[in-house]
Amino acid sequence: MKATLDFLEKGFDRFNNEIFSGELPRPLFHISSARSFMGQFKVECDKALFKRGKETYHLTLSDRYDLEERVLEDVVIHEMIHFLIRYRRIKDTSSHGPRFRELMNEINNRFGRQVTVSHRCTKEELEGDDMKAHSIVCLCTMTDGRELVCRVSQSKVFEIHRAFQEWDKVAEERWYWVYGSYFNRYRRVLTPRLFSVDKEGLDVIESGTRLEFAEVSGGRMILRPAGRITR
Repeated sequence: MKATLDFLEKGFDRFNNEIFSGELPRPLFHISSARSFMGQFKVECDKALFKRGKETYHLTLSDRYDLEERVLEDVVIHEMIHFLIRYRRIKDTSSHGPRFRELMNEINNRFGRQVTVSHRCTKEELEGDDMKAHSIVCLCTMTDGRELVCRVSQSKVFEIHRAFQEWDKVAEERWYWVYGSYFNRYRRVLTPRLFSVDKEGLDVIESGTRLEFAEVSGGRMILRPAGRITR
């Protein structure tokens, strides 16, 4: 199932009563389409009222992935542990430090839950991400004939391009601007890495816009649609 506002609100009320003894005040609830997190707890402080401890609490779930209901419940509980630590002003060494883990393990043991420090998407969950997005994709033909790809973070395009040029096992690299949901299963890389791709992925790439590196005035390098004329 995918997260909904109704699921989040009812889940919070249920677990606040069953697990947290009704201690937590009701936060503001949000649904996001974020890919970077399953759940998130945030605190907003009003600086003008900070000395009086005025805080606004936010609890967010991402509806990006189709998860089992129990897994999604555990994500809610995970964020509620963060909430409890903040609300009680419990000191910990990090976001998921010893105190967080102690509370998490206690809840898992007492209530038969499987809350984890972080949720890593399964292959099925990644492939179930059907939100369309733009991606910069590099398709490399290796010296042994294999075709491998990577979905590149925009801020690292030039760095990764230079690295591939120096790899003696890369015979050719081609860059594309693609749109759709297929490449959501590939995380945007920050360092040079290559992955296998099936025929569907190759078809998506070929249907995208071919890109090229070009030098413009001042010796600056840009990535642009292939064949574009720079005046």
